[in-house]
Parts: sequence; C-alpha cells; structure tokens
Amino acid sequence: MNHLAHLFLAAPSAESLIGNLAGDFVKGVLGDRFPPAIRAGIVQHRKIDAFTDSHPESGAFRRVIAADHGHYARVIADMFIDHFLALRFDEYAGEPLEAFLERTFAIIDPHAASLPGLLRYVYPRMRDEQWLLSYREIDGIRGALANMSRRFSRRPRLADATRHLVDSRAELERRFEQFFPAVMEYARSIRE
Repeated sequence: MNHLAHLFLAAPSAESLIGNLAGDFVKGVLGDRFPPAIRAGIVQHRKIDAFTDSHPESGAFRRVIAADHGHYARVIADMFIDHFLALRFDEYAGEPLEAFLERTFAIIDPHAASLPGLLRYVYPRMRDEQWLLSYREIDGIRGALANMSRRFSRRPRLADATRHLVDSRAELERRFEQFFPAVMEYARSIRE
C-alpha cells in the first residue's frame, strides 16, 4: 500500500491519518517517540503492510510485475494499488477523491510543522503538487515511480513498470478487486 490507500484505511482523526501516513517515513522501534494515537496509526500502517504482503491476491498481483522488476515488485504494486483506488475512489469511499483529500489535508494541515520524520518535508509537496490526485493517470504513476527510483542506490527503472498498467491491466484490476475489499475489512477490524 502506498500513501493514498493508507490515508483511506485510517480513521478520520488527525492522529490516525498522521500515523498511517507516517508509516513509510518512520523506521525502527517506536517506543515512546510519538504520542499514543499517532503510534497506533503507525502500527496500523505496519499491520496493513504485513497483511498486504501475505495476502494471496496481493502476491498474485506482484507476480505480474516480478518477472521484470524482481524485489522492486512490492514497491511498484503499492503504487499500482493506489492507481486503481484513485480511479475507483467513489466506488470504495462513497465520495469523490477530491473531497476526501480536501478534508484529509484540512485535518492534517494544522499539524504540518510537527509531522514525524521526513514526512514533515514530504507532506507539503504531496499536498501542493497533488501527488495523490495524479495517481489516477498512468503518467502520474510513472512520475512517482521515476522519483522513487532516484532513492535507490541501484537506480532501478521503476517507471518502465507502467507498461503493465496497459499490457496487464485486466489481470491487475481483477486482482485489485479481489484484494482491496479484504484489506478494507482488515483495516476496520484492527481500528476497532
């Protein structure tokens, strides 16, 4: 799961949204570094990632990509899941993506200066450059993957994977449809 899915699966409180979004920017033992509700959001993020990594449909989704991209298939699959969610956001959320993001950013914005780790620096760009809206377009996913490639020492050509969003689209979308309701249910169960 990438940023959009984690925000979508979080509870609608500032702490849950921040914690779930911060999960990719905070490493190691959490201890008492964060307020309890933000720590709970980070833990939820980690549990959702573990659920995703172990789910059979998510594994089948990754296998479509793995032959060309090896262990980077996980990163690519996370972006592709956000792509399909962004395209069908109304169906899963019952509201337009724009409305969800406007409300979510309004909840997070008052806390922007105190966001955990690197999220403090990434969040304003994510919001202002409309990263999550761009996930609806293949070019948006291509750009996000190209940016991710720069963070890896081997400089993999992750953006090339977007060809699967054309060539293997039907299979990827079917796998997404079979997987995403399960992760939604799982997220609900661990929030309660």
